Amino acid sequence: MNTSTITLTPDNTTGTARTAGFLRRGMAGALLAAAFAATAAGFAATAHADDSPPVPTAGICKTDPWGFLGSQRRTLCDGPVAKDGSWSRQRTIWVPAHYSTPICTSYGSSSRSWSSSTSCYGGYFVNQRLVSDETYPVRPDTVLPDEPGHLD
Repeated sequence: MNTSTITLTPDNTTGTARTAGFLRRGMAGALLAAAFAATAAGFAATAHADDSPPVPTAGICKTDPWGFLGSQRRTLCDGPVAKDGSWSRQRTIWVPAHYSTPICTSYGSSSRSWSSSTSCYGGYFVNQRLVSDETYPVRPDTVLPDEPGHLD
């Protein structure tokens, strides 16, 4: 009867552990690259969205980026200057049509076999949206600090 025992040394297991670790890191890197690519595609889609302002109802108009990181637009339209020096100003704040940024989430588990999954949402078209539309009288001494004088 053979009573000898077999002892596993670290040399017996390093080959498979190295291979599994290499595959795990490779898969994680690929998933990370895919998430960055999807995000970049969302930002590129936003850059080509419709950027035309709502149809103005008065005189000379000027549109500028507005809001957080310029995600909105502010359109100022001025009517003619009256004899007393006043004029009517229409201020419209709006969000141009764009594509929403896709967001991807990757998750996985590790036991004897390693698996992962990625889920993404977003990247859909968002229509132009009106935030506010106001018309008010203005004189040279009542122009708001963040707005220009009469648009010529």
